[in-house]
Amino acid sequence: MKAFLILSLLIVVIACNDEKNEQENSVGSAPVSSESKQLVFDKLVGLWKNAGSDNFEQWTKNSNGTYRSKGFSVKGTDTSWNEQASIYHENNNWVFENTVRNQNNGKAIKFTSTIFNDKTVQFSNPQHDFPTDINYTVTEANTVNAFIIGPNEKGGKDTIPFNFVRIK
Repeated sequence: MKAFLILSLLIVVIACNDEKNEQENSVGSAPVSSESKQLVFDKLVGLWKNAGSDNFEQWTKNSNGTYRSKGFSVKGTDTSWNEQASIYHENNNWVFENTVRNQNNGKAIKFTSTIFNDKTVQFSNPQHDFPTDINYTVTEANTVNAFIIGPNEKGGKDTIPFNFVRIK
């Protein structure tokens, strides 16, 4: 009889845990696996030119599963480094750590993923002065629409778009 009660209690506990897990997984959007999260970054790998300017981004994937971006400008035969970023997984989020030339005393600023799917990633850092959000959307195999958002002097927000086409 005692064994029957313990077995019955164990079945009830397992059933309740399974029901709770099903409810947690059905609330909000479904969790995205690590493989599909990386997919948007894999689509960014390559050399991109900002349409209408001489600004470029070079994206690479490292052997450890992290990503690296270098932003640069070309004027004539001169190439100027503008910024570099690392993207890596930390505390169940993706982090975009960006260093911009002549800003933030040369220190990298961290932004954490807030929107994430197979075509779009948005990173946010509400404590940073500008930008507070960085967004990349892969609209086609050779087109990326990016933008940054941040507060302006009038109390609103400014959005600055960057429309990239793949060079290679």
